[in-house]
Amino acid sequence: TMEDGDKQFLDTGLPEDWKTYTQDEQPRHLKTLPAYYIYKYEVTNQQYKAFIAASGHRPPPHWKGMDYPDGKAKHPVVEVNWDDAMAYCAWAGTRLPSEAEWEYAARGAAPANGTSSRAFPWGNTWERTLSNNASLHAGKEIQNAEDWKEWYEGDQKARFPLTSRVGSFCKSASPFGVHDMAGNAWEWCAGFQVSYSKQGDQENKLRARRGGAWANVALHIRSADRQGAPQEDLNLYTGFRCVKSP
Repeated sequence: TMEDGDKQFLDTGLPEDWKTYTQDEQPRHLKTLPAYYIYKYEVTNQQYKAFIAASGHRPPPHWKGMDYPDGKAKHPVVEVNWDDAMAYCAWAGTRLPSEAEWEYAARGAAPANGTSSRAFPWGNTWERTLSNNASLHAGKEIQNAEDWKEWYEGDQKARFPLTSRVGSFCKSASPFGVHDMAGNAWEWCAGFQVSYSKQGDQENKLRARRGGAWANVALHIRSADRQGAPQEDLNLYTGFRCVKSP
């Protein structure tokens, strides 16, 4: 809700003009979901390598041929587009989550008193050390575009992507015990990112992503945040996790 957003901006010290990026989170609404299973961790490089070895699917462009970067077997696979993620899910007998399934797994059930469920998987208070995000890497809170650019263009750029081993931030696990739903890698969802108030409107052809990544600030680490991307987009920030119906 708007009230939730106001508090989160106050808590994280983000500039007021960034609130425009939260407008697609409105209005608050109810969803009823059938039971589902969700991966405890994001799909890793090691898992993705098994998929491409079995299927002949293309590897992510930043890999060295069929091999992922040294030491990153248990890091989330990134630089995969929506179709790549869908292909993995088909091979694994799973599917991508809907936005509602993803957000419920990240936030947990809303309290009985009618207030919103937690802003971050761990609670309502922002803490940069609880997830893999830009402020963690910078060693300070990044609260404006200039500071972010200074960090992003720094000496560490040669080591991108700055992903971490899945499950490295145990204190940030969601109420359901699901890890890395804040930061590390953006996660593709099944549908288009359409307005909550106009669910039939498919003019926006961006595929939904959730969770933020290693290069994002607190704004995008919030569980309600939405940032779509073109279906064919390949970048060093985006991976995925799978779900399965019983």
